Amino acid sequence: MTIAFILILVSALAGLATGFTYRVWALVLISPLIALLAAIVLHFYGFGLVAGVTIITACLVVSELAYLGATYLLHRREISLQDEIDGAPREEGEQSVRRQHK
Repeated sequence: MTIAFILILVSALAGLATGFTYRVWALVLISPLIALLAAIVLHFYGFGLVAGVTIITACLVVSELAYLGATYLLHRREISLQDEIDGAPREEGEQSVRRQHK
């Protein structure tokens, strides 16, 4: 059972590292690698099919949640519902909007 917790922890660390350094497309490469490595380790330790699939699923879910958490921490200042509700312009402004002279 300890190996399952270690795999889930390593998956979470991989998700955090991916979230802080790469875009979402990196999950396309990272997720199969996590699943493959977890399957190899679980097979080596003698886990059955149902237990193995459950642990691999948990590893993938934890990895993606960690990725979402990391990207949220990186971009939390840019996310603001108040900008959309009250229509106030952002700090950087919009350069593509032309003035309309009447």
